Amino acid sequence: MSTASTTPGLIEYSLQMGEAILRNRSREERKQHGQFLTPLQVARFMASQLSPISDGMRILEPAAGSGALACAIVEYALQETNLTRLWIEGYETDPDLLVAARDCLQRATDYAANQGVRIHVHLHEADFVWENMPSSRHAHLYHGTLFGAEETSAYDLIIANPPYFKLSSADPRTELLRGHGNGHTNIYTVFMSLCSRMLSQNGRACFIGPRSFCSGVYFSAFRREFFKRVVIESMHLFDSRDDTFKESDVLQENVIVTFRTRKAEDDIENVPETLHLSASQNRADLSASHTSNLVSRKFFLGPDRRTFHFRLPIGELDKHILEAIDSWPRNLKRHGLAVSTGPVVPFRAKSFLLHDIDGVATNGAVPLLWMHNIARQCITWPVHNNKPQALSRDAGKANLLVPIANYVVLRRFSAKEEPRRLIAAPLLVSEFEVYGKTIGLENHLNYIYRPGGELEEVEAIGLAALLNSAVVDRYIRITSGNTQVNAAELRVLPLPPVEAIKDIGTSVMAQGKEPDIDSIVFSAMLKAEYLPIEIPLFRETRITMGKIQEAQSILHDLGLPAAQQNEISALTLLILAQLSEDNHWSDARQKSLRIHDILTEIAARYGREYAENTRETIRRQVIHQFEQAGLVLQNPDELNLPTNSPRTHYALSDLALQTLRQYGTTGWTQAVATFHGQKSTLLEVYRQQREHHLISLRLPSGEEYSLSPGKHNELQAAIIEEFGPRFVPGGQVLYIGDTANKTLLLDEEGIKKIDSH
Repeated sequence: MSTASTTPGLIEYSLQMGEAILRNRSREERKQHGQFLTPLQVARFMASQLSPISDGMRILEPAAGSGALACAIVEYALQETNLTRLWIEGYETDPDLLVAARDCLQRATDYAANQGVRIHVHLHEADFVWENMPSSRHAHLYHGTLFGAEETSAYDLIIANPPYFKLSSADPRTELLRGHGNGHTNIYTVFMSLCSRMLSQNGRACFIGPRSFCSGVYFSAFRREFFKRVVIESMHLFDSRDDTFKESDVLQENVIVTFRTRKAEDDIENVPETLHLSASQNRADLSASHTSNLVSRKFFLGPDRRTFHFRLPIGELDKHILEAIDSWPRNLKRHGLAVSTGPVVPFRAKSFLLHDIDGVATNGAVPLLWMHNIARQCITWPVHNNKPQALSRDAGKANLLVPIANYVVLRRFSAKEEPRRLIAAPLLVSEFEVYGKTIGLENHLNYIYRPGGELEEVEAIGLAALLNSAVVDRYIRITSGNTQVNAAELRVLPLPPVEAIKDIGTSVMAQGKEPDIDSIVFSAMLKAEYLPIEIPLFRETRITMGKIQEAQSILHDLGLPAAQQNEISALTLLILAQLSEDNHWSDARQKSLRIHDILTEIAARYGREYAENTRETIRRQVIHQFEQAGLVLQNPDELNLPTNSPRTHYALSDLALQTLRQYGTTGWTQAVATFHGQKSTLLEVYRQQREHHLISLRLPSGEEYSLSPGKHNELQAAIIEEFGPRFVPGGQVLYIGDTANKTLLLDEEGIKKIDSH
């Protein structure tokens, strides 16, 4: 029995060793050095992203910590066949963690040797960035040298959880990077950039880090440089900001990005690249078997190559939102508007800050607005807390006051628990002119204004409402993972024409004190055709895709066409199975529902309110195909209902229900095979049952027809079979229509003869 078999798993042991070391260090010290160990589930997932691991590969872990990721690679590699040898190299600056990493990788080496695999490990007690930049005097000592390296010095695989902290101007690495690393404001992007240069011709890498590099002006140069060297294959987004690294207080989501070396044939402009994009709420529901969403280049990069953001639409709804808002024809500049940041920086303006608001009434002071004064579509002042409420009018001499005018004021930051990224309110002359001609805006606020003019009141109200809407907030979330919405992002945000903005403002004003912002914006944009019917009204913008993606995966496995694997099909399946996001598929049950009921339950369970005119879309493009596939039966307990009955309802077939309950279990593959094998029999039995309720019709000529159930067809049959022979002897039947088949019989020549007379 090997040593490893009587000890904790390789990754678990590494994490235990690392946490034992870091437990004695303060939270601030860990943050300062970016020391956050990779959780078990994440390490295993990252290793799986680099599959397959071939014999003789050279592997780099540039921020080794206690060696968890390298151990994950070993654990995963030993599942491969025909593996005899691997080379693993790592860097770590912390001597205690380095000792732990050496211990853990020695265990991994011993374990692999027992499996017949030889692993060569070389760990450096060194700063990866310092040792591998071309300016470094030590760079030539390491075979991983970036520039002028031989082919043998390149790595086949790189796996990394780099440190996260901002590079200060005093950091010696900042000077080292000068001229070599444009756009690096955080150490983790330096790691990504260097590693992208160190990959072999067929090399691949997997990194976990903050999502902040995907957007924002600060990282734009890095994104361009990075994208020229690599092809991004997949990204996995963690929706929860504080779960993946609970100790880090990172104010944006974490992402796992997998990329490969860009080859000569990968034309950066012309190749229509796609990548796999997936998401999970946290690390607990992360698995290698999760479903993913194929995203095209146009959604990922967007239409404006100047900004070059990496946008992360996690589902079909997000793609519809990107497509719609990208097409809006205006932005702030084209509306003649500008955005600025509040000029009052409290620690620099201490001499002007006032807690007492009496001076405002006596004209010796002006109101001071902070983030806490700004709520959705509403400004409240004063708010009595420990913050100064006003500014001395002398602050005007220091250019700290702005004229009172019609503005849209926005918070620059949102708290972790905030349901929205954008929080905006109209600041109106009519409400604030009582305080004088100027006002103070704290530095954590942005304000939108019209240079050389003034926003109309209805325009300010409408623009604030638009920015507060769920659809715009979701657009921001797709394009940025940061809690900060800065002025640069607002400047490039697409906007509809001013007429649409004023229509929104008019509706908000008409609804009074508590307007339904999301409903108003949705209705106005839908009416003006700036939103397509595929986008439902929704209010929760922190969208997760777990159950919807699972339902789409089920529809794929059950053989539904691609057009019926979309989100509305998935939602219909979930509602027919009576499942909410927190249910297991084993909880699925049958319930007969009308189309209207399905739409109502989609809104209640998943927060998506589709317009009533989508009922026919669901009937024709979802339910009809579900029936053909044996998933759904029409009126299973009332087979004699007329085709056009308002009580027409649908339920899962018994076979479909039994199959769905197996999803996520080891029996799923067999359940799918059983479904495919039995659905033809099911459909035939159901057809025969329905035939018992058909109305038979015999013409005088002897021809026979079957009409669908219903009083109308009973009357039609009676007229032809009984009324006709009695009152129109020798009469000829020219047309028979049925609710299920509009033209059962049509004698065009006979009708022409009647018309000619």
